[in-house]
Amino acid sequence: MQLMCDALSVLGSRHGLVINPIARECEIVRFNRWDALCKLHVRAGAVIEGREVVFPLCPEGETFRFLDQRLTPCTMALIGMDAKSGTKVKLTIATPFRPRDAAFSTTPVIGFRLEAERIAGSFRWEGNGSRPGEIELFLELGGKKVIATPSDPDAVDLCFNSVRSSTEEGGTRAQPMSEIWAQRDRLVAISGQRQGTSIRQTVQLGSPVPLEAAWCTHSEPNLSVQGDMCPFKYAEQFADLAAVADWARANPGALFANAARVDGIVTGGNGAKSVDNLLAQTLHSWLIDTWWAVRPDGRDWFSVWEGSCYFHSTVDVEFTQSPFYLAVWPELLRIELDFWPEYSKDGTKCLGPRGQDTLFLSHDTGSHSSACGQDYHHEMEVEETTNYLILSWAYQRRTGDDSTIFKHAETIRRYLQFLLACDTTGNGIPDKGVANTIDDASPAVQFGTDQIYLAVKTLAALEAGREFMLMVDNDEMAEACADSARRIRELIAEKGWAGDHFVTLLEKEGRGIVDPWSGEKMDLDEVPGWDAPHIYTANGLAPLDMVGIDLGLDKEKLRIDLRVATERCLREYGCVHTDFASEREKLSESMQGLAGVARNPGWVSMNMLRDISAFYRGVDLRALSDRYWAWQTTTNSQEPKIFFETFCGNNLCFYPRGIACWGYFDALGGLVIDRVLGRDETAPAFPQARVPRLIDADWAAGTCAMIESC
Repeated sequence: MQLMCDALSVLGSRHGLVINPIARECEIVRFNRWDALCKLHVRAGAVIEGREVVFPLCPEGETFRFLDQRLTPCTMALIGMDAKSGTKVKLTIATPFRPRDAAFSTTPVIGFRLEAERIAGSFRWEGNGSRPGEIELFLELGGKKVIATPSDPDAVDLCFNSVRSSTEEGGTRAQPMSEIWAQRDRLVAISGQRQGTSIRQTVQLGSPVPLEAAWCTHSEPNLSVQGDMCPFKYAEQFADLAAVADWARANPGALFANAARVDGIVTGGNGAKSVDNLLAQTLHSWLIDTWWAVRPDGRDWFSVWEGSCYFHSTVDVEFTQSPFYLAVWPELLRIELDFWPEYSKDGTKCLGPRGQDTLFLSHDTGSHSSACGQDYHHEMEVEETTNYLILSWAYQRRTGDDSTIFKHAETIRRYLQFLLACDTTGNGIPDKGVANTIDDASPAVQFGTDQIYLAVKTLAALEAGREFMLMVDNDEMAEACADSARRIRELIAEKGWAGDHFVTLLEKEGRGIVDPWSGEKMDLDEVPGWDAPHIYTANGLAPLDMVGIDLGLDKEKLRIDLRVATERCLREYGCVHTDFASEREKLSESMQGLAGVARNPGWVSMNMLRDISAFYRGVDLRALSDRYWAWQTTTNSQEPKIFFETFCGNNLCFYPRGIACWGYFDALGGLVIDRVLGRDETAPAFPQARVPRLIDADWAAGTCAMIESC
């Protein structure tokens, strides 16, 4: 494929690499902000008949005449053709990602492999070249701010400064406190020999042996959780950098063998190449945002930066990512479900006396290297609270594990009481605390009252709550949840349908609505765009579809809405929020670095979540993946954005949320797994589909059952 920016990192370990072959530069993933990464020169290539040829990952040297690029879930690769000699060289960079294996996946090692072979035949019409018998492969890491020095006989140490940013001592997300965090990494020759600060290997092109190296790290605790500095998960295995380097020496080829198995499973279906590329790129972008540490009481902490916003485990972002967790690694979601209640807030903050004995959930748990409380500008009280309840339900049904429900039963009761109290009109739908995550959208979509988006999520949350309260013998609360859910369902049926799509707001009037960015209160006889098509009616359904939960909404109308709203909102790179164009004139100070101003922006991951709901309902939106991938290549072939979430406005980049597309396989296979009810069913909606069943894949062996349709 074309040259473009990419990144690869170790799960939760803050160790990785951003490559920008267009600008001939690389950057180190560690603790820095994405706009202030440490530059790294990756000098990798071959000496061919006295000429040194390099990949475009450093500013100096002759580059290969023709370059190709590849990516898989566990690797990124560059392929160079040297026409003069008829030689092909490949550089592959690998991460130890193996789902549901925390020890292996957090091992702080990045693998490099250089391979060479003769070009089969001739390069275009230019003959076979000089065809040398041998060449020398080489790899060297360094740069102006990365000091490379020989260490062990087979290793080079790399010293540089990272920057730790934090908010726990007076800093803010936009202006955090910063301190230098000195780093010492080690590049170990697995095959080849260290010569000075480079690793080299002479290879015979008739029977080449690859050059392989391991880039190792080990850092002191960096993440503060509720004021406690927490060591990285990998510190349970490795006491220091030397121990990591010894592991790399003792496990030659382990990262690449694992990559072949994991990548083989994920790409084993017959989906579009654009889907394969999105699966890889979105995983890469998610990995660079992950943090995995251990708290003083021994509990795991797993959180994910919200890309260029730097928030930890933003609840609505993790909701969008939930198809990945449910399909691939449910235990990661459980960690978050266990700690999110610590970040609950008193409902009186939103509702005054009406909110007594209630709680709502924060938007996030902190930012940068601090997880000490919400740093986002404003609350999203109803949405984040419903998200928690829906995710708890989906996780419990998918796994059969109800431990977090019983552990947090009282918090859950107070969440439910809050949702009931936010309905001041008696129609079941909250009209207080309704600002939502779609923070660059029109007023109708973002903070209008009686949103169908939040109505569906509240319906799902109350149905979840009814079950949870019955589990803990609170029949009165269960009945209150059921009654409110019934009223919401009836109101959607009565006022939600506009002939061929669901409206944005169930009431066109807007009395006392509040812009959360400015605090401005509005009274509108008709909220602009209230009845426009939009892509958010089914947004809350995808995780429930994966466990077979039906909320009782009109099935045929949902299918029609998925088709019509997609058609009406579709633009070049996917669907925008709504078919109504917003008219916000300027970016308020509170929006700086968080949201943008545009007439009609779109978010790729919200398209993906909609697609999952569509696939489960037999609505074929598979062709849209080509549009999503076109946006990623358009941006990353010009500057590093990695997964670029937003188009037609905004700047949500280095973003994790694209891994929602890892739920495509379950949806295309119609896979429903409910461990509580004992359901394990498949019902592919489209002919000739072949998708891997990821939830019970044997990742270590590289085997996986396939779901196939005729």
